[in-house]
Amino acid sequence: VSITRPRSSRPFSVVVAIDFGTTSSGYAFSFTQDPEAIHMMRRWEGGDPGVANQKTPTSLLLTPDKKFHSFGFMARDSYHDLDPEEARDWLYFEKFKMKIHSTTDLTMETELMAVNGSHVKAIEVFAHALRFFKEHALKELKDQSSSVLEKDEIRWVITVPAIWKPPAKQFMREAAYLATLVSPENPEQLLIALEPEAASIYCRKLRLHQVIDLSSRLILNGFDQETSSPLDSGDRYIVADCGGGTVDLTVHQIEQVQGTLKELYKASGGPYGAVGVDLAFEEMLCKIFGKDFIDNFKAKRPAAWVDLMIAFEARKRTAAPGRANAINISLPFSFIDFYKTHCGQSVETALRKSNVNFVKWSSQGMLRMTSEAMNELFQPTISKIVQHIGRCPQINQRSLKGRREIRASMQFGDTEIKVTAVDVLTSKSVRASIDFLSN
Repeated sequence: VSITRPRSSRPFSVVVAIDFGTTSSGYAFSFTQDPEAIHMMRRWEGGDPGVANQKTPTSLLLTPDKKFHSFGFMARDSYHDLDPEEARDWLYFEKFKMKIHSTTDLTMETELMAVNGSHVKAIEVFAHALRFFKEHALKELKDQSSSVLEKDEIRWVITVPAIWKPPAKQFMREAAYLATLVSPENPEQLLIALEPEAASIYCRKLRLHQVIDLSSRLILNGFDQETSSPLDSGDRYIVADCGGGTVDLTVHQIEQVQGTLKELYKASGGPYGAVGVDLAFEEMLCKIFGKDFIDNFKAKRPAAWVDLMIAFEARKRTAAPGRANAINISLPFSFIDFYKTHCGQSVETALRKSNVNFVKWSSQGMLRMTSEAMNELFQPTISKIVQHIGRCPQINQRSLKGRREIRASMQFGDTEIKVTAVDVLTSKSVRASIDFLSN
């Protein structure tokens, strides 16, 4: 893709790419004079102490009069700190990106529902988020650049899932216009890029051992010199981009060593992201405590519900197939008290009476889930991903001739699910793990 504008205008000096994810978002930028030097944004406020946060939660907080308050960790933490009664008037949005895909009649009037049940136009919610990234990026660029950058010197890139239809892509462009990221008079200043294609181009630049090492965070001594060579002309590879909301596939073949790629299979995907595990957890809570109670609690104590899902997310990231120890999840005090008040029994009693397997009430006052229980939450989503990859024509056994095959299972957050890489030509296998942290 060309990064220069028509001759009548000055060339772009910098490219800023925003990864607008379902669960987490972030951005990176590079100056056109040195495009290989990619600067990833790390200075996010909040988050876990001692952790370099390259992304921030895709969470937006609006005041009771629907004005922007905060985004990301700041929004999450500010909402958490609100008094329960006060929180009912504030508008908190999270994981709202998938709404754009699931809405069949998407328009500029389409609305999103906040955690407290209030509605706001979706275009305004997305514009608030993009405006936040714009201001954050411009401040960083000002600190990094030796000269003052004009607005028309910046090319913006926003990534979207491969499964998004043209109306959804146009919606994101309109949100960028509303956020004054770019002007409608200069549409070429904004690129809407497919997430898996961006990932594929990145993988093309890596040597095979870098792909494995980057994914596993392990030093693999079993590789010989052959596997450390870069991908060659004629090589084919599949990129499975497993995010929070969607899983997208691209299949490319390298046409020239210099980097030309041929698309062998149209980018495809489905709503098989990590939020499916969160929904499975919510369904489990409904089985234990009743759907009516869960719906009532979410409506009356929205901030406490967010706290519960944050606690689950933290524990979800520690899950692993080989883990023997149970996982404890703290239930907010307001959840325990609310259940006792409205249902006339304790949560411990509800757990005892439920027929949900592998979930107990611990003596420390926590929801105790065995590894089997966690695996059950992951399994439906993982099965959908495996089925989708299996439908890809390039996976068909008749197309394996002369091709390097990589069989991989998925990872959500920091959760290791395991991976096996197999070279079909040599039948050599290597133990590895892959970390799909883009989200």
